[in-house]
Amino acid sequence: MIASQAADDLLNIKGVLASFVLTRANNKIHISGRSLGDISVQLILERIGGGGHLTAAATQLDMSMENAEKMLRKAIIEYIREEEENESNTNR
Repeated sequence: MIASQAADDLLNIKGVLASFVLTRANNKIHISGRSLGDISVQLILERIGGGGHLTAAATQLDMSMENAEKMLRKAIIEYIREEEENESNTNR
């Protein structure tokens, strides 16, 4: 619950469109993602085994915090690249 509340709170910071909070519990890494709607945290977390909704999603990973962060960063970068490609193709 604390991770999801923290992710929600981070959206109150000016300029933040999406947030991800990683916590460790029961020997797993829990990732909670939240967004204001312009970024699909669902699509990002689905890339690493999670799910949810456009504006609220989560996953649990059985790995180190460092590896979980690397996986999440990679998923975010891939999502952004695909969104930019789709936008570019739409504007043609």
